[in-house]
Amino acid sequence: MNKACIFVYIQLCIVAILWRGTFVAGRFIHNDIPSLLSATLRFSLGSITFLILLSCPKIGWKKITLQQFWPILLLGFAGVFLYHLFFFYGLQLIPASRTALIVSLNPAMIAFLSFLIWREKITIKKNYGIALSIIGAIMVLLSHTNMQDASSSIIGDFAIFGCVITWGIYTVAGKNTIKSIGALHTVAYSIFVGTILLLIASIISPTVSWEHFTLLTQTDILSLLYLGILGSALAYVWYYQGIDQIGAANAGTFIALNPLTAVIAGYLLLDETISPSIILGSIFIVTGIILTNRPSKLSTQHHENKV
Repeated sequence: MNKACIFVYIQLCIVAILWRGTFVAGRFIHNDIPSLLSATLRFSLGSITFLILLSCPKIGWKKITLQQFWPILLLGFAGVFLYHLFFFYGLQLIPASRTALIVSLNPAMIAFLSFLIWREKITIKKNYGIALSIIGAIMVLLSHTNMQDASSSIIGDFAIFGCVITWGIYTVAGKNTIKSIGALHTVAYSIFVGTILLLIASIISPTVSWEHFTLLTQTDILSLLYLGILGSALAYVWYYQGIDQIGAANAGTFIALNPLTAVIAGYLLLDETISPSIILGSIFIVTGIILTNRPSKLSTQHHENKV
């Protein structure tokens, strides 16, 4: 394994931590702030971050062709706008614990769409790895969840499953665009598109008014800065860099680390206990990620022959 791959794996682990932190930051936002407005402000801050970055001479803007514009439009619509509409609507109908269980299906959906759209080869070893990571994530979530919250609305389940589909599309559909203009510009342009759509939705939505801006506290603003700069700009770029380096299916398995990082944070910061089933689930997650990302003998030999 070369140093570049190790660095990508470290980046993806940090991404999992940052995205788990977005759930914590989101809880600090005042309940009277509509979810749609929170999402709009989050990605508005993310857009401002990218505007500053792309204004730097060393980075700059990249012109895109019409052929590149349509995938970017799809990425912004699916991965930013539609994903967050499904997510916030689903959270209103079902408990967060059940939401996390459904979202843990992400690695399987990403692998399926990778094969369906790009014919990305999914070996038996990768299938086992993806299955282990999903089982491990579910074990951790079930151990860390009050199962009295299991009753839910079918519509809410479908909404969160919509998140799984739209995130799968966002992960897979940008493959060619990343290679042509790079991960940074692909993420920046897709977030610009998603932000514009969220702004339009906020303007026409009866649930959002200018009065809500007066309710924002210093804590709300700090949480939104975390969500916009670290949870959106940085994490999205590193996630796409991982997809470019190791493939969508391999990068997608790191999403299974989200519940594990939550448990570790709870243990370190909140004195929460770690049960044997959490330990076993953690072993499953790590083993699954290693299996999925471990190169096959054939690909290793091919790489050595090229060198």
